[in-house]
Amino acid sequence: MAENRRDARYPARIVARVIRRNQTIEFLTNDVSFRGVFIRTDAPPALRQLVKMELVLPSGIVVSGHAMVVHVAAAPGGQEKGEGVIPGVGLQFWGPLMHMKEWEQFIHHLKHRQRAGTATAKPTDKVRRASERFKLALEVVFDGVTSMTRDISENGIAIRTELAMPIGSRASLEMRAGNELAKFDVIVRRVIDEPGFRGLGVELVDLDAAKRDSLVRFVRKNTPSEERIFIDPGDPKLH
Repeated sequence: MAENRRDARYPARIVARVIRRNQTIEFLTNDVSFRGVFIRTDAPPALRQLVKMELVLPSGIVVSGHAMVVHVAAAPGGQEKGEGVIPGVGLQFWGPLMHMKEWEQFIHHLKHRQRAGTATAKPTDKVRRASERFKLALEVVFDGVTSMTRDISENGIAIRTELAMPIGSRASLEMRAGNELAKFDVIVRRVIDEPGFRGLGVELVDLDAAKRDSLVRFVRKNTPSEERIFIDPGDPKLH
């Protein structure tokens, strides 16, 4: 993305979903314009890659379409102190967008707020990866029913299941890690309904540091490095 952009950019933190290989990954935007967005991430897709994208407006409307990666910014040292370039990718819209009118109204709103001195986000917001999320299928017993995981992080698990459980429900989960059977308490945080995957995203709770480290070591050992995705603190998680 050339530095002499014709479109003005406005700081905004909204959910941006990037869909690649039938997998949906959620990020936050850093800034937005009429014809594109800059997404905060230090695990970017490749330059010139065409991706399917969804942008969730504050009103709840989902703007969707395709975009091309036209700029990649690497994370420099000192980023935790708010210094240097924000790590992420610039996406330029490619083709028509669904709810384009609502997107333009959103940008006009940001433009007016910036002129009034009430920007919706600060460039010094931290962007650092907090934990690895591993794409790994393991058999687990969830609420008494045998299921399979889709991905695991030190904070949560996405589970393939047809169980209908409301958000906030607590349940038990058992996972065999090597020769040991590990037991966890979890809270349902998300109902996942995506192409090729139906299930629940759960958060691990009351987990001491030793058990958390043991879980992460186990899944890291059994996951190819190309299947690891990094999550920024404060960004929406898949689980």
